[in-house]
Amino acid sequence: MDNTVLELLELADHATPAASLTIDQAHQSMRVHRACATDHCRRKALAFNTLIAAGRIVPDSSRRH
Repeated sequence: MDNTVLELLELADHATPAASLTIDQAHQSMRVHRACATDHCRRKALAFNTLIAAGRIVPDSSRRH
């Protein structure tokens, strides 16, 4: 993970990113925001939805993310 300081600061932000996330960015966001709930962290929610759309995650309907 060779990110610049600016990229790391943006990755740590809980707000919705200005642009859509790539698959790699979505995976990074999910790791950084693993303690966040998708209903409170807009970055994690976007990352989660991006990975669902890409077929990388299949949500478990009995769990809350």
